[in-house]
Amino acid sequence: MDIINDGHSVGLEKEFYIVNHGRNGHLHLGEEMGIASGIGNRMRAEMGAYDDEVGPKAYLDASGPMEVVTRPCTDLNQLTNDITTAYDIAQEVVEAHGKYALGMGTRPGASDDKAGLHVHVGYSDEAEAEYVFTVLKHHVPEIMALSANSPNKDGTIKDMRAANRSYGQRYSPFSTTSNESVIKKRNNTLEVRCMDSQGTAEEDAAIGAYILGIAEKAKIDYANGEGVSDRFGDDIKNHEEAIKDGMAATFTYDDETKAVQDVAQDTFVAILPYLRQYDCPDEVVGILADKIVRGRSGADDILDIYAEHRPHGFMETLAFPFTFWSRRKALYNDLAHQREWKAKERERSDNGGA
Repeated sequence: MDIINDGHSVGLEKEFYIVNHGRNGHLHLGEEMGIASGIGNRMRAEMGAYDDEVGPKAYLDASGPMEVVTRPCTDLNQLTNDITTAYDIAQEVVEAHGKYALGMGTRPGASDDKAGLHVHVGYSDEAEAEYVFTVLKHHVPEIMALSANSPNKDGTIKDMRAANRSYGQRYSPFSTTSNESVIKKRNNTLEVRCMDSQGTAEEDAAIGAYILGIAEKAKIDYANGEGVSDRFGDDIKNHEEAIKDGMAATFTYDDETKAVQDVAQDTFVAILPYLRQYDCPDEVVGILADKIVRGRSGADDILDIYAEHRPHGFMETLAFPFTFWSRRKALYNDLAHQREWKAKERERSDNGGA
């Protein structure tokens, strides 16, 4: 891919699962391919653009999940429009086939199924790319905490996709990145690969905005000759804390500790001018701020949903994840509409918990 907008670009790849109502939740490959084709046809018709190479596009990933991809965008408004339109189309097509689209890092009851979120940021040259790559690696633990969306059944791990050592978890050097790396150098972009797929497209856009803000600030720091450490010992340890505790994690830097909420808040304040510069929609800024201020990621919302629907206990629920509740109350339908739960929780909190 050519360098876009002098390296000031952002793109997003969202993986998700098409969930069946059958006992094991799996679809036949032919049925998935047909749904993928339907999503692609709708995207061609409604987005006014479709590119099988760079996006926007939709396809069935070789690893199992469906994937919708934005074009390389020059601002965050375009990114948000692309991913929300693409995922809205995907959800409508999937639901028209009587299935659910699940935006989550793993599928309950199907531990081998993993879906991620990949964010691409551009750069102008190799030296700038290496600097931005290094800065982004230092922020990976807080990005992991903000995007954790695959808890285990009792909430002792907030990011099971990463805990199971899925792709995108290795702190590789700039010269030897791969699909296993937290960040991969790919097609004239830096691809941040370590995150869970989010419950809604707007939440995906919020994580993308956070990453672009860090990258754009890093470019200014690079131009101003600011130094950046190439030591990642603390970050690797903090990465593990983020996997386990999500937005409740405490990070360690040398001999000092700091709540991930405070780390993310400091970053948010520093990058907010860049979010504004790149036309980040107010709703997306609000989602990002909400995650930080409330100290909650999608994993916490999922655990609340689990708790609300567990009259017979987690183990029985997870033993029959695709048939336990009625269609109207199905687990996957609830998870696919996390925003409704978050809005109710926020309103309840604003009303003093009533």
